[in-house]
Amino acid sequence: MLRDGKHPEYFLPEAVPGFCSLTCCMGVLNYFWSTSFNGQNTWQMMNLFKEGLYTGTEMLDLPEIACKLDQLGFNIDYYLSYSEELHRDSLENPTKYIYERTPSQYHKYIKTDEQGYYRDSGTSINRLGDIKFDQKIVDSQSIIAHYDVDIIQVIKENQREGCLFLIGLDRYTLHNEQPYEDLPGGHVILASKIEDDHIVIFDPGPPLLLYHRVPVERFMKAVDEMGTYYSFMKITDKHADLAPFFPVSSTP
Repeated sequence: MLRDGKHPEYFLPEAVPGFCSLTCCMGVLNYFWSTSFNGQNTWQMMNLFKEGLYTGTEMLDLPEIACKLDQLGFNIDYYLSYSEELHRDSLENPTKYIYERTPSQYHKYIKTDEQGYYRDSGTSINRLGDIKFDQKIVDSQSIIAHYDVDIIQVIKENQREGCLFLIGLDRYTLHNEQPYEDLPGGHVILASKIEDDHIVIFDPGPPLLLYHRVPVERFMKAVDEMGTYYSFMKITDKHADLAPFFPVSSTP
C-alpha cells in the first residue's frame, strides 16, 4: 500500500467513458505499488490486463479482473451474493445466466454473435469465452471464493488501511441522477470503508470523485439495481495483516 509522501489522494485517474473497470485496476496498482507499469493510455493498460489480446472492443468484467490481480500477486477474496451451486451452473449455461442476472430493462442490449461476443449493456462488450475466468475462480487455490454473502457485512468486517473493495453497481442510482436514454448505468468503483452510515468510495467517473461519501442505503440500491445477483472483490497486499482496522462508528 502507499507509504508516507506518496500522495494517496491522487491514486485514481479519471476514466475515459466506458473504461471504469480498467481505470479502477489502474487505481489498484497505483494505490498499492505506486505504478501503472508505465502504461501511457487505455489501450496499453487494457492489453496488460488482456495479456496482449485486446482488440479494441471488449471490456473487463469482474472475474477477469480478479484473476489478473491474483496473477500479479495481490490477495483476492471474491464474494458472490448467490450460492456455489448457482455459480457452477452459470459456467454450464452462460447465456441463461446473463439474462437472469441482468435487469429486464437491459435485456434489449444483450446480443451474441458467431465470434462469441456478447453485450450485456449498451456500452460493454465481452466474450462468452471469458466465462473461463469464472471457472478459474472456482478452481483457484489462491483466490478465495465466498458465497451467499452480504456486501455491507463483508466491508464492515474487513475494512482497514491497505484494503480496497472493487464493486459493480448502477451509477445513476449511486449518484441519484436521472438515467440517460439508451445508456445503461453499469459502473465499477473502488471503496474503502463504512463510517457514519456512509460508504467511502473512489469513483473513476467521469467525473472523478475521490473519498466520496454515499449513504449506505443508496449504495445498496445501486448494487441491487444491477440485477438479481452481484459479486465483488476484496483486494489486499501481503502486508494487509499488519494494517489497523477502520472502526465502524454506527450501524445502518
